[in-house]
Amino acid sequence: MRGEILRAFQEAPIAPGTVTLQPSPHTLIGAHTNVYVEARPQLFEMELLGQSIRIEVEPTEYTFNYGDGTVYGPVSTPGGPVPEARWGEQTATSHVYSQTGDVPVSTTTFFSGQYSVNGGPMIPIDGRAEIASPSQTLSVWRSESRNVADNCLVNPSGAGC
Repeated sequence: MRGEILRAFQEAPIAPGTVTLQPSPHTLIGAHTNVYVEARPQLFEMELLGQSIRIEVEPTEYTFNYGDGTVYGPVSTPGGPVPEARWGEQTATSHVYSQTGDVPVSTTTFFSGQYSVNGGPMIPIDGRAEIASPSQTLSVWRSESRNVADNCLVNPSGAGC
């Protein structure tokens, strides 16, 4: 029965984590882009081999694929949001891009589980499920700044106005 429960756990329709990028949908070369994932515990009830099975899953680890060949994880932290005023600062799950272009950013969430047969005690499941999130496209831009001497109030069509 344990093998059947492990298979049911790994084949359950576990909802993937949701990836959030800060800033998004654009970021700059050389700036930290905050990437985090939100995943939630889930519950599945089913009949298996004539028995009533309850499977509880919870996210325990995360792997971040930044889309430029860099992968971070698995790690126990999903990261988290930062206020807009702090975008560009380093976080536990941020990444710095070194080239321009569009990159597909995604995560994989690893879920651990436990089960109960016919309302009995919860038993840990030996194994885990890997659920990939849909990727999000992030455009990495280059920024240039220039100093200009024109006064835009005097010359509205001047450089930089």
